[in-house]
Formats: sequence, C-alpha cells, structure tokens
Amino acid sequence: MEALQFFDSSVFVGKSAYKHREQIWKTEAIVTELDRAGIAGALVYHGMSLSHSPQYGNKLLDQELMKSGRLYGCWVVLPEHAGDSMSPGSLLEQLRKHDIRAVKMFPASHQFDLDARTVGPLCSMLEREQIPLLLDAQEAPFSQLSLLLAHHPELKVLLQGLNWSQERRLFPMMDAYSNLCVDFSALQSNRIIETMYARYGADRLFYGSNMPRRSAGAARALIDYADIPWEAKKRIAGGNLAALLNVNPPAARIPDQDTVSLEASKGEPLSIEVYDSHTHLIEEGGATGSGFPMLRADIHEMVELYNKMGIRKMSIAPWVGINGGDSEAGNQVLEQARAHYPQVVEGYVVIDPNYVDDVAAAARTWHLEKGFRGIKPYFYLSHIPYTDPVYAPWWELANEHHLYALIDPAGQSDQVYVDQIEQLAERYPNVAIFMDHAARSFEIAELYAKVAKKHEHVYLQLTYTTVTQGAIEYLVREAGVHKVFFGTDSPMRDPRPQFGWLAYADLSIDDKKAVFGGNMKRLWDRCLI
Repeated sequence: MEALQFFDSSVFVGKSAYKHREQIWKTEAIVTELDRAGIAGALVYHGMSLSHSPQYGNKLLDQELMKSGRLYGCWVVLPEHAGDSMSPGSLLEQLRKHDIRAVKMFPASHQFDLDARTVGPLCSMLEREQIPLLLDAQEAPFSQLSLLLAHHPELKVLLQGLNWSQERRLFPMMDAYSNLCVDFSALQSNRIIETMYARYGADRLFYGSNMPRRSAGAARALIDYADIPWEAKKRIAGGNLAALLNVNPPAARIPDQDTVSLEASKGEPLSIEVYDSHTHLIEEGGATGSGFPMLRADIHEMVELYNKMGIRKMSIAPWVGINGGDSEAGNQVLEQARAHYPQVVEGYVVIDPNYVDDVAAAARTWHLEKGFRGIKPYFYLSHIPYTDPVYAPWWELANEHHLYALIDPAGQSDQVYVDQIEQLAERYPNVAIFMDHAARSFEIAELYAKVAKKHEHVYLQLTYTTVTQGAIEYLVREAGVHKVFFGTDSPMRDPRPQFGWLAYADLSIDDKKAVFGGNMKRLWDRCLI
C-alpha cells in the first residue's frame, strides 16, 4: 500500500511574543519534527506576523521559506482602513510577486471584526482570485464567521484550532456554508473524523498540527487510524491542501526511526504492549457526557478502536461517575464493562462523600471484594479537597494494598493542587499517585516534574488536547522514563491524537515501551498484594 502524503495546513515559524524556552522555534528544528512524523510539507506563516505586525512578519517569512523546499508561505493580512496595510489590489500584486497562495487573519488579536464594511473589499478580492483564507477559531466568533461565509460564498475558509466538543456549533455552520473547511489540530472529539466524513465527505477536512506548539504526529494518527476509505484519507492528509494551493510538496521520508513510528504511520496495531492508564466511558446506549457529544463511546466501540491501535488494556473512570455526578452509577458501569471484557478493563473507583455515607465501606466493597485497583477522588465532582479527613479511610486502604490514584487538578489552582499532592505523598507512601495532564504545557511539566522527582511514588500522566510538542521528551528527561505514563482521556477526547503524540516523540524505543505500557504493567503487578 502506498504511504499517505501529509501536508500540514497549520504551522508557524520564527520568533513570537511569548515562547517557553523549551519550545522549538527555529525553522530547521520544525522541519526536523516534520521529518520525524513523515510530513511532506507545510503551509507556514511567521510568528511575528501575529504578535507584532503582519508587514514585519511577512517580510521575515521569505528568509525562512528559503531554508526548505517543503515550506509554502502564508501571509497574515489586515483590512486597509487604518492606513497600516495595503489595499486589496496592492496586496494581490505582492502575493503574486512572492508566490503566496493563502492568507491568514487574526481579527481578535489585531482588533477588527469580520463584517462586510471592514473585510468586505479584502475578502471579495480573495474570493475572486480563489485565494483561501485561514482563521483560528479563537480569533473568529461563530456569529462573525457566519456573516463572512454568507457574504462570500465562493471564498474557501479554513477554520483552524477549533476545540473538541464544539460540534453543535460547527455542524450547523458546515451544513449552511459549503465553503467552510476545518482542520483537526484541536478538534479531537471521539470518532470525530468518521463522523464528519460520513456527514460531509473528505474534501472539507484538513490535516493540521499547529506546530511548533503541538505535536505533528498527534493529528496524523487520527487520520492514519481513521475508519474511512483510503482515498478519503489521502484527501484529508494532504490532497485537499495541495489542490487548494495548486502545489505538490516533495515526498516525505517514511517515519521509520523505530517499530512504533513505522507501525503507527501505517495505521497498524502496535506490536509492543500498550496500556491506557487514564480513560473514561459512556454507558451503553449513551452518546453525551456533561453536555459534550461523545459518539460511539461505549465499551464495545472503545474496545474496537483500541484493538485497531494495539491498546491492550485500559483503566477506566466512567463519565457518569465523575463529571456526570453519580459516582455509584459510574462504578456500576465500570463493573459491567469488565464483565464484557475482563482481560481489557481495569478501573478507577469513584466515591463521592456528598452522596456516600460510609466511604470506608464503599472502598472495601469496590477494591477488596470486586478487585478494582485504581482510586479517583475528584474535586470537580465533590468540591472536597483530596486531603480532607473524609477520604482518610479510602487512602488508608489504598496505602495498605498498594493501589494507584489518579488525581486531577479539577479546577483548583496549580499551587493548591501541588500542595495536596505533596501532603498525600508524605502520608501514603505505598500509593502510586498520578499527577494528571502533566504535559499540557511546559510550565506545568516543569512544576509537576519537580514534585515527581521529590517523591518516589509520584508519577506523571500524559493526556491533554494541547499535545504539547516536546513536553513528553522533557518529562522523560527531567523526571526519568519510569515516571511517565501514557493515557488518552478518551472518549472525552479521541484516543488517536494522544497515541500519536507519544508514537512520534523523540524517544528511544525502550523509552516508548516503558511509557506506552511497561510502567503501567509494573504498577498493576504490585497492587492488592
């Protein structure tokens, strides 16, 4: 089978107003990461075009494009009224001169609206010349976007960075406006690619990574493992963007740095042991959790998808028991899932003291009698701090039997959360404590790594929509590979971007084996002894 050719619609290069010191920014480093994930080319703008001035950044972009024949320029543009930007006619001349085939706007950051009197002349020129317009979702409210699409029905608009859970806003817009396209850099709802393909076909769906902030491999995995026809994958991976820009990027290298990346690039189940240390579940017959669409998210659908990826076992906290608000119902859903798939399902018991009168009795029932090895007190559910005395019997049982605990900040400040982790680590030295979402940003990775290094039994769990480029490598380097655990948070998020984030990370094969599954197996083996 031929390899998919990925063409990234969402990359920026160069300096910008804020960059964590660990985030890559040089064009050469970004191209290296595109290589690692097997990405053939990328449409790029300059970071200074956003944070300082489009004119300033667009000039700098020329220098960066010269560094690789796989990069294609995208200018950031402004309406002309304030006198700091070109007229549409002059802009068109410059776009042609510099062979720029797409433009991007940042209305919120650059202080303008997408109404007809402001961007009408500019968008009319783009529409007439068939030059696509890129917009970040956080920059363009749906109310303004709908007006733009209505006024310019032949203008191709690629909406980027739209977060998961927004389907009820997005789908009516796509139903109404056939010129609206989207990327999957943050649109990670469960089974989103299959859902959108069935509804809209492939031509309006685009691969995009938001490099260098996000992992190029994360969004790639969503497409490689998609349950859609091969021709549709080709369109979404890169064919749509190549056609839109009328260019053909050079072929990408095969991402064969190890068996993990090679198998992932083919959409094959990984041959190494893969265990999901953090997942959820929608009850059979359900499709919604806390108001969020979670389609095809019961245990049968989850196991089917996990089998395609090679995830052999998962530790589950059913959604109805956490954000849904009924911990007892959640534990029952967990038990039912294990009855269906006893070799696949492990679980987190949830106990909400606001409803459960005897925490100690509930803990004995679910851990000692029913044999579940994970605990998940949850501040968002109960608004009870994890160190509150009401939880003490549960923690004591967990300490006696070497259980593992998933602890989410859950709306608390980072410092309050860290203080609680420190106290729990001191009190319960036999409990393996997971600090959740530890790679969601470099700032959080730094903070959590310090705690994990201080306490032997405090660990760092991945999972987050941000799929921060380089953050997994940072945690492995700073805290040690034995401290880092793979998880997906599915079906709140689709598991495939979380999977790709790790599969294409700059780690040795032994490190990937440990993070993907070896570390979790070690903890499972020590529980209830």
